[in-house]
Amino acid sequence: MLEGWVKNGDIRIHYMDNTGPSTEPPLVIIPGLTETGEEYEDILRALAPRRALVITMRGRGRSDTPEKGYTLEDHVTDIESVIKHIHIENFVLFGFHRGVVYALGFAMENLSRLKGLIIGDYPAVETDLPEGWANLLVQKTGRTALTHMTLDTLKAIEHDSHEHPFWKQLGNVNCPVLVLRGSQEGIGLTKEGAMEYLRSVPGARVKTIADGSLGGFNLESQDLLHTLKQFFEDAKNCEN
Repeated sequence: MLEGWVKNGDIRIHYMDNTGPSTEPPLVIIPGLTETGEEYEDILRALAPRRALVITMRGRGRSDTPEKGYTLEDHVTDIESVIKHIHIENFVLFGFHRGVVYALGFAMENLSRLKGLIIGDYPAVETDLPEGWANLLVQKTGRTALTHMTLDTLKAIEHDSHEHPFWKQLGNVNCPVLVLRGSQEGIGLTKEGAMEYLRSVPGARVKTIADGSLGGFNLESQDLLHTLKQFFEDAKNCEN
């Protein structure tokens, strides 16, 4: 497993790369709001020999933590800096939870390079987070939200957030799209949210990935791994 840092201006962005030798388009993963690349290491290993990498966004884990600069656009430049550094021309992009909006922000600027787009349990909207959201999230998660990031970073994300829907722009996507969701309503992407993806991208496929106990989305599920590998076969037909 290769680990590295890429400079985005004065900020170092951490990434992990399984360096798989496959000639197929690599998978680029954008983690959820409070996650780091290390949490996806098992997926990277399981997908080999297909090349797969994961980018830890600014303010999380071993990426640098600037005092400010946490807009959607700032996160998009983190993705761009890593992909440019490692010279990937075409790829499949996978955003998970709030990482979906960062992935979509990057995708809409690079549509011709996409071989596939995977939506991980989140609507195609960056929300304008209300005042006090950061403190509420920490309380709600029993402070686990602070495992890989600080409260100041969460407050900066809250401050820099703004409403940005991607539903109309999704109509410009001309590669295969896979929408993943958990099975328990009220957690992650709702059924209506999944239907909104189908209205925006009629050819998209929706797949429910469940944890056998609570119905939440399980990143370690064999069903998820099988679904990703099936989707890669569909992505081969993308003519971008």
